[in-house]
Amino acid sequence: MNTKVIRYILYTFIVIICMISIVIAVYVQFFREEPIEGSYENDISAGGSQNLVTPQDVKQSFLDLFTNEFYSNQYLGEVSKLDESKDLVYTAYSNSETVDGKYSIDVNIPVINIQGDVVLEYNNISQTVFADKINSIMTNANAYTIYNLDYTAYINNDILSVAIMATIKEGDNPQRIMVQTYNYNLATGQNVSVKDILNNRGIDENVVKNRISDTIKKASEDASKMAESGYQVYQRNPNDEIYNIDNIETFIEGPSGELYIIFAYGNNNYTSEMDVIEI
Repeated sequence: MNTKVIRYILYTFIVIICMISIVIAVYVQFFREEPIEGSYENDISAGGSQNLVTPQDVKQSFLDLFTNEFYSNQYLGEVSKLDESKDLVYTAYSNSETVDGKYSIDVNIPVINIQGDVVLEYNNISQTVFADKINSIMTNANAYTIYNLDYTAYINNDILSVAIMATIKEGDNPQRIMVQTYNYNLATGQNVSVKDILNNRGIDENVVKNRISDTIKKASEDASKMAESGYQVYQRNPNDEIYNIDNIETFIEGPSGELYIIFAYGNNNYTSEMDVIEI
């Protein structure tokens, strides 16, 4: 093989390597989702290697909880029920129905089956926020509406956590995702705050504040980049008081005790954007 052919092959090889490097750099810069600092788990089975967890992973884990079931095998205490024949949380109303030109609904509304004023308020909120909306859609929908509603419920260390999530698309309006949560101490009969859970588990509030701050700042930066490219996105304000621990009301403990803090912006706006922080 003569020198010119060898040189040609070498140059071609170098060009190909350069092109591959450029493609990888573009992917890393614009498409790879960076994990939030500190959000990783040790994979013992892999010899202690770190599995990076992205905000999208956390959000998907939260969404996967909504199976319309109550997982009750962790509590052995006594509770005064409204209906002794039913679980502490059960599906009180379920409907899947489509009416051409009017609506499509697939809903499962839970009731917390416990006596007391605190739980009565929980159930009244669910009625007002979710059940009344279903009735309004079925009797007086002004535009074609798609409405889905699911729930999940767990018990961890005497604390009952219930989350209800509704997805609604009304006519030409943007889709909304709304989330309502309830956290109830079965032993004391009291409402539970996110600070109560942090204190009970010995979690430093500063760790939580930093995790929230990192997640929201990253989401805000990503949204700004998309807006610059011409996309319509929900803009977060990282300095908003809703991110203060004292103001957090939407949270639950998951199946293994993991704490999910949820910022569902669709609760007050026409958006399906949601940030979920796992502690």
